[in-house]
Amino acid sequence: MRPLKNAAAPNTQRFDLGLPDGASLVADGDGGYDIVTSAGGAGLVPSGHIDAPWAKDANGDAVPTSYSLDGNTLVQTVETNPDTAYPVVADPHYAWGIITGTVYFNKKETRLLAVGGTVVSWLPNPATKVGGRSLAAIAGGAAAVGKCIKFKVNPSLALLSPAAAINGSGLYSGKAGDGYCK
Repeated sequence: MRPLKNAAAPNTQRFDLGLPDGASLVADGDGGYDIVTSAGGAGLVPSGHIDAPWAKDANGDAVPTSYSLDGNTLVQTVETNPDTAYPVVADPHYAWGIITGTVYFNKKETRLLAVGGTVVSWLPNPATKVGGRSLAAIAGGAAAVGKCIKFKVNPSLALLSPAAAINGSGLYSGKAGDGYCK
């Protein structure tokens, strides 16, 4: 979600997830959603997860936020009030340009990627090489020094190969990435 810079900023953001055919979202009971696909008569198979949302104001105080669904579009609403200190930063944090986007990972997500886990289903395999190093190795280096990982993604190139979809990666901390590295 884009940061809410002031009280006039929209408090709702829509995320078209572009789920593959046969995939859907199922509420996890904790405010997040599981991404599932049908396994025919064997039920549903999880293929990813979206954690419950969070939002913090400029003082670091939690701001109530929630997700809802509109088809396969995830809608996040942040509930500000007169005591809210701006800007407000909320999850998930993706910054998209015209063709590519930057995906920012917080410290927890960076550690998960470092041990070979996937954070969301559309990310490339953590073993994918970027500049000669795997995403897991880059994330491990970031986690070791208390930083976070970010990388640029071109979703249209993912059809060619996961490595081609990633245009670059790097580390960030502090207020970079709108303060998401926490």
